[in-house]
Amino acid sequence: MLLKQIQYFMAVAQTRHFTRASEQMYVSQSALSQQITKLENDMGVTLINRLSHPIELTKAGEEFAKYGADVLTAVENLQEHMQTWQSTGRSTLHIGMITGLGNLPLADILAKFNTEHSDIKLTLATQLSKALCEQLEDGTIDLAIIAAPRDIEKYNFNIIPLQQDPFVVILPAGHPMAKNKVFDLVKASKERFIFPTKPNVSLDVFMEECKAAGFEPNIASFANDPGRRIDMVEAGLGIALISKSGLSYYLKNQKIAALPLKKPFYKNIVVARKKGVHKFPALCAFWNYVQQFASGEIIK
Repeated sequence: MLLKQIQYFMAVAQTRHFTRASEQMYVSQSALSQQITKLENDMGVTLINRLSHPIELTKAGEEFAKYGADVLTAVENLQEHMQTWQSTGRSTLHIGMITGLGNLPLADILAKFNTEHSDIKLTLATQLSKALCEQLEDGTIDLAIIAAPRDIEKYNFNIIPLQQDPFVVILPAGHPMAKNKVFDLVKASKERFIFPTKPNVSLDVFMEECKAAGFEPNIASFANDPGRRIDMVEAGLGIALISKSGLSYYLKNQKIAALPLKKPFYKNIVVARKKGVHKFPALCAFWNYVQQFASGEIIK
């Protein structure tokens, strides 16, 4: 039994699909299938029922998946513990991030980390969350600080939650609902909306929330920049949604009203790294530092 055979089987167990599992593991479908068959032959048991659609695990396969997950977790923990004995060396860590990080004190986090690890260089680049997920997948960057997409589980990432930033609705000051204490999205089916564009994670969030409220939103205009959305609302082109921290970046505007949502939803800020790849010491050092920050061990 080889470690890669366990990894291949676990990918199939998670996706219930040979093609998606092979894409996740970056091998051909035939190679993945052959290795799983060899694993089954060596053990003398059938792990996967290949005749069902979608494929199903046998009883033996379900038990193997349970213990296989423990094995992979133990291997990953072992690698990380051993890397703590290595010198971080002189290294560069490539970090991608979004611009809308809410009230997250990123500058303080980076400064404190640099004080403890002055031999590690940090390079920072900004982009939208979906693009950063793709860059993390293909290895262009080592870490991503993003607003988590609703489908983030499809990526092969480790995640550390950092912050929940609530969305608010902004309306023209003369809007009939502007004086309410909260905004009920259910009552907004006839409103004209100003939304971010498709590459922006927030669009998916807004579309799903409108659907959950029982309607398909009427999108009057698109604008990624929160400031532009505020300008459009002020001009009477529609209403918009914006994160609470994003709104705080702009001067108080008497021509618009900002209301919390009756049923809140959030922009979830997380830091992500790719699973199952060599985690060099500089990356491990930063990851462990962020874990300490998120758990409150480092003063925020």
